[in-house]
Amino acid sequence: MQSDKKVQILMSTYNGERYLAEQLDSIFRQTWPNIEVLVRDDGSKDATLEILKKYQEQHENLYVFPGKNEGLTRSFLELIQKCDADYVAFSDQDDYWLENKIEVAVERLEALDGPALYCSNQILVDQDLNRLPEGEIPDAVPGFGNALIESMCTGCTAVMNRALIDEVKGHLPKNAIWHDWWCYLVASYLGTVIFDKGAYILYRQHGDNQLGSSRSALVMIKNKWKFLKKTRGMLGKQIANFAKEYHGNKEKDELVQLLLASKTSFAARIRLIFNKKIYRQKRLDNIVVKGLYLINRML
Repeated sequence: MQSDKKVQILMSTYNGERYLAEQLDSIFRQTWPNIEVLVRDDGSKDATLEILKKYQEQHENLYVFPGKNEGLTRSFLELIQKCDADYVAFSDQDDYWLENKIEVAVERLEALDGPALYCSNQILVDQDLNRLPEGEIPDAVPGFGNALIESMCTGCTAVMNRALIDEVKGHLPKNAIWHDWWCYLVASYLGTVIFDKGAYILYRQHGDNQLGSSRSALVMIKNKWKFLKKTRGMLGKQIANFAKEYHGNKEKDELVQLLLASKTSFAARIRLIFNKKIYRQKRLDNIVVKGLYLINRML
């Protein structure tokens, strides 16, 4: 493997003073030798920028871009436009990376041609990095039909090759729910998605998380319901945006059009709930969400 290939790690910060230094330390301890860290601050009002400036004095490969508050997705899309590396990774501001996180991802991506995205499992920890109990982890099966209605790619685990980043840069979305979800969609439509069941990141769970994760069934249902309420209407816009940017694969385009038609056609909703190519990762979740599609409460 050519270890001289550059990896850029993108991070959007917002009022992240509490955990930011710990996360930056873990990034700068990565075994991959050639990394750059690009951080856009999304209008923090705490000491986040001061911490970033201090680290910038110590690390010449850290680049900081202060900005106004635009939200997580827009902030990351701005960073994507600045990329020029062989590989690009997303990072949260409050996790902790194991030292070989980037190296493992690049090793998997090196063997692939065309647009490719790597993502992985995570080790759930509390705010003090104490490991949390894990429930059952389903077999994650990447696929375009999954990407249309769910992102199995947790952004802080994602690493992309140059071909995928160039595609995303050339088709920046106006209506993406999350930047990492859009990248999963593009990779699923045009290329390859790898899901690694291994875990190379301590994924901190605390009250300030933008999304967080839990394998407790009750907490998962509660979080999913809140997310669906918050994003109602946005999913349809994301799919419509994608349909304008990408078309030409007949089989995949038919799935896109079926979802868009389901908003106004009961017959399309019936076809949708029986379509096995459109799915969510967990069986119960799949049943519930398809029920919501049937009563037209998703798009």
